[in-house]
Amino acid sequence: MNIDENQFIREATQCLYSSLQIEKALFETFKYLKNYFPLDLAHMFIYDASKGSMRYLSLATDKGGVLIDELMFLSEKANDEIKKYPQDSVKIFVKSRSLLIQEVFSHFKLHTSDPLFSEGDDLSVLANVFDLGFPLAGGFGLVTRGAGIYNEKNIETLKLIRGALTGSILNLLHHRDVVCLNERLETEKIELQKRLGHIQASQIIGAESGLRKTMDLINDVAPTMSPVLITGETGVGKEVIANAIHQASNRPEGPFICINCGTIPENLADSELFGHEKGSFTGATERKRGFFEQANGGTIFLDEIGELPLKTQVKFLRVLQVKEFQRIGGSRKVSVDIRVIAATNRNLLDMVQKNMFREDLWFRLNVFPVPIPPLRERKEDIPKLTEYFLMRKVKEMNLNKIPEIPKGSIDQLLMYNWPGNIRELQNVIERALIVCKGEPLQFSDLTILKAREKKKPEKGSFESMDEMIVSHVKKALLLSDGKIDGKNGAAELLKINPSTLRGKMRKFDIRKKVIY
Repeated sequence: MNIDENQFIREATQCLYSSLQIEKALFETFKYLKNYFPLDLAHMFIYDASKGSMRYLSLATDKGGVLIDELMFLSEKANDEIKKYPQDSVKIFVKSRSLLIQEVFSHFKLHTSDPLFSEGDDLSVLANVFDLGFPLAGGFGLVTRGAGIYNEKNIETLKLIRGALTGSILNLLHHRDVVCLNERLETEKIELQKRLGHIQASQIIGAESGLRKTMDLINDVAPTMSPVLITGETGVGKEVIANAIHQASNRPEGPFICINCGTIPENLADSELFGHEKGSFTGATERKRGFFEQANGGTIFLDEIGELPLKTQVKFLRVLQVKEFQRIGGSRKVSVDIRVIAATNRNLLDMVQKNMFREDLWFRLNVFPVPIPPLRERKEDIPKLTEYFLMRKVKEMNLNKIPEIPKGSIDQLLMYNWPGNIRELQNVIERALIVCKGEPLQFSDLTILKAREKKKPEKGSFESMDEMIVSHVKKALLLSDGKIDGKNGAAELLKINPSTLRGKMRKFDIRKKVIY
């Protein structure tokens, strides 16, 4: 077919720039190019030579355009193959003779009730590969069923729009990255002021004193990709330590996604973490990228990992092992490049023994535990922490004056046991700023709190569960004058079935007439 080259370039370029949504622009381009090429499918991708990965952006067929934007890792042999091809060139591939094409189509084949290609089909691929600056290369491919379909004339025709292809893919890719960034921002659950509290590892208060051992562990593990399990009481600053590990890693420019597993409803855990496909359940009106996909190229921090449902733990274990998963309602594996940091204030080993946490997941997470000491064990850091929180809160509260902290007030802070750790210290300082109204800070309310601290009961005075049951049943019988069932009976007071109460009375030899 003889073509008007100028008209072809102009009209193809208009299709390529017809939308900022990759799948829509690709579909318009597919429909136009089908007039000039044998064509069943068109696709766009980005290859990263440093990681041996392919970011498969989108594909288009007669049925429409499909946004994929997923990562796959190529085998060593497929990587060797793609590195042989010069960039800024148009090449013809045949599926049966290319391991690279076989891997890509095996991973991203269309999972539909009426698949476009069957496993036995050979395919011809006409691919335009162009340099995006090392280590990235972009690609635009045309695919049709059968071997030996494309020829030199097809190559020359596709070369006509090489410049438009390069510019459009860069444009679409930049817009897609902005969309992904917005998705990450929408998932932030902590206000900007708290986010500003994330500081570099070298700036963590207590790094040279109370947290010295913890910082040594951070420096050892941060450069690696090993999972980290941070342990410690509520309020010790586990998220700050997780962020410090991320900042000291080899991916500080990547996203840092923080998730509190305890705040995710059990029935939504899979959808929130792994995402879902459009129509996979009632209310799924569009595809959703889960937290793991949003963290791609960076770090995901899973706080309160002990709250993760057991069924979700199975899928999470697979992410740790092979860095891939499936969205709800999806049949295609999604690959991610992430660093996993988890945290808990619970005894996971004890939970494992009680079948409340998977043993294999615990072993996988506990590769490098990082314990954080409670504030009562690092009281030498309290003066500096107080100064830091004071300056921060004065700024947040728009106060004109920084109040003085008398030595006696610091002594009050040092004498307190801090069951709520650093989070409690922060709250105490904020409360004192509100009350003092510019005068020197006083923490007299700590005396009240200290008086309320519960003392541990002596072992000899601690009742067993059976003793407590006997005592409680006897009190109910006394209040009901020995009456077991019916209105105002002991069973009604105890909110149990009368037959259950009689069973306990037989078991513990409790009589109706109780004398105290």
